[in-house]
Amino acid sequence: MTAPPVLDELAARIAAAAPPGWERARLRWHVRDDGAVHGEPSFTLAGGESRRVALDLSDRALDVVRLVGRRPVHLVLDVEAAGRFEATVGEPAEPVEHERPTLYVCDEDFVPPDRGDEQDAPASAAPAGDPREAVRLLRELMRRRAEILGHEERLPPPADDAELDDLEDRLGVALPADLRALYRVADGDGTLVTPLFDRKPWIRAGEVGEEDDEWADREWEHEPQRAPVLDAVPAHTVRRSLLRPGWIRFAHDTGGNWLAVDMDPAAGGRPGQVIKIGVGFRKAPLYVADSVTTFLRRLVEALERGDHTRRGDDLRSEPDLPSQRKVEDARTLYTDARSIDAFQVRPRVQDLRVTDVEDLGFLKALPNVRKAVLSGPGRPDLAPLRALPVEVLELELESVDLAPLADHAGLRSLTVASGTPVDLAPLRAVPRLWALDVSSATVDLATIADLSGLRHLVVTRDQWRELWHRDDLPPLAVVGVHPEPPRGQWPPRTGWTSVTGFPPLRRTGGWSPLDGRTG
Repeated sequence: MTAPPVLDELAARIAAAAPPGWERARLRWHVRDDGAVHGEPSFTLAGGESRRVALDLSDRALDVVRLVGRRPVHLVLDVEAAGRFEATVGEPAEPVEHERPTLYVCDEDFVPPDRGDEQDAPASAAPAGDPREAVRLLRELMRRRAEILGHEERLPPPADDAELDDLEDRLGVALPADLRALYRVADGDGTLVTPLFDRKPWIRAGEVGEEDDEWADREWEHEPQRAPVLDAVPAHTVRRSLLRPGWIRFAHDTGGNWLAVDMDPAAGGRPGQVIKIGVGFRKAPLYVADSVTTFLRRLVEALERGDHTRRGDDLRSEPDLPSQRKVEDARTLYTDARSIDAFQVRPRVQDLRVTDVEDLGFLKALPNVRKAVLSGPGRPDLAPLRALPVEVLELELESVDLAPLADHAGLRSLTVASGTPVDLAPLRAVPRLWALDVSSATVDLATIADLSGLRHLVVTRDQWRELWHRDDLPPLAVVGVHPEPPRGQWPPRTGWTSVTGFPPLRRTGGWSPLDGRTG
């Protein structure tokens, strides 16, 4: 452990200003947002007398701020006449009533790993769309709408090739041929009472790519490490991302959701497939159709079947398209252990939450779980988890033995709460683990120094005080600190106060006299 030079210098300058007979000194500093400094050293003399000395050290205030990368900041520096000092930087000077947990964002450039980046592309997938058929279907759709409404609807003039070339240059991605052909018929659907694409307004070519993407920011206070993007249905068709450069949004619902053509599909997908993304699809993109051509065909077929209702010019149809609700219901299972049928195989379940757990035999029937939240009074063997593609695991159990998780290739985020001490040593052999929450467990914190891939750590204040003096920790990008161990709700939901900068630190060292004087 090496003390930063600024602390050595401050300790030496305090010692140089000390009155004769001093034994120790304390500097309490508060560096405000504007850089102003409040506080001066107080000295304790041999007889117990306390004496303050006016000493201007403000020239090093910004150097203290740099230690934690934030302000306001408090410094408590204890200096001994014998040549030692101890400094605490970044903790509140006084206890805070009803203090909220604090999330320290140490590395603003680090973002949660995007699972979609890790997935394979199709080996050789041709687009399913057909530009001529797409144009024919668009005209057929307009004809049938006119029959139902009793009048023809007008579409805007087409976009020309120069506009579409410019669009592709801006995006850095080519439009699928069928969607490009539709833009050569009409540049969006203008002011139609009922938009063409399943009631979602068709975006003009000049406005494609101009969307507000703040919804896709995975802010740390929302705990993205606990919310993996899941797989679409069918599996391995769409990359597990919130948003990608190869997803071209061409229609919207005015509420933060879009229809997009996917020009960057996963191994089982096809370029030009249609997906839904946005605020309502944060858990996973929704696969809609293999192409815009097929999407249009489903719209035409609904009108052919008579699956529609009309109120004035407002036309509602019921096309045969995937239902987000049905997909989500099949993907999610929240229950208690007694209610699970261990013999009913459910390959679509990816998000699992089970209470009253005593053993994990039921996991054999759930082969594709990616997030598992397990709680109960038992001491289950975690071995069944080895065969599952679990990436996020949250455990609240009487006793937890992590040994079966060693060498688990997929585990990325672990939260553990236990009534007995937990050995973290097996985590040294979990290659992709980057997020760990031990704030509700008793653990050997020294092991954390061996987890070289760890980027996100959640602990209690007391646990952090066991770590804050170390300079061998992994390069943590985010550190969450609870004032006390979390109690109550499981899985925990934390109302974080997020700050940019490092968590509090403590350093000790020796000071060298500036002028040969020791007090």
